[in-house]
Amino acid sequence: MQGDEILNDPSVCRDILSGLGTPFEVLRARGLSREKRINQIPSILVRSSIMANAIIEDYRVLGHKEEEIVRLRAEAEATTKSAREGAEQLEREKVAFEKQKQIEAWAATPSLKQVRTLAKLLSDERKGWREACAWENEKNFRVRQELTNLKAANAALMKEKAATEAVAKEAKEAEARGAKALEEANADRNN
Repeated sequence: MQGDEILNDPSVCRDILSGLGTPFEVLRARGLSREKRINQIPSILVRSSIMANAIIEDYRVLGHKEEEIVRLRAEAEATTKSAREGAEQLEREKVAFEKQKQIEAWAATPSLKQVRTLAKLLSDERKGWREACAWENEKNFRVRQELTNLKAANAALMKEKAATEAVAKEAKEAEARGAKALEEANADRNN
């Protein structure tokens, strides 16, 4: 039965109302006079409407909480699914990374050998270069030393040349004086 049909059948109303109070309250209400019962109806109605409003509000809050719980469960399931997918993706990427790392290690081995070989060649080249530089420096030092010795010998020869020229000049002057003295002596002899 729906709507007003419920209120038209007294037996249904009695069944509904019989469950509203405890047996003690029902006996107590029956023991009151009709007028007192009628006077209590407004306060009962007010109390029951307040109670009904409180119950409806509780149900509304529970409904919101249930909706929130359903929403949070859906979010949790989505997050869990996303986390699983992320973990699976991470595992796949980890496997791929390990493969790539191994491939790079294999690829790096010949390159590493080549780099080591080149480093040894470079080291040998530097050693040869240092030896060549040392030999060249030694040669330049000897040439410089020889040049210094030649400069010193040249300076000594220049002094000797100057001394020889001075001696030659003095000898010429002495010869010229000797020739003049000889001419004078010949002229005196002739006289």
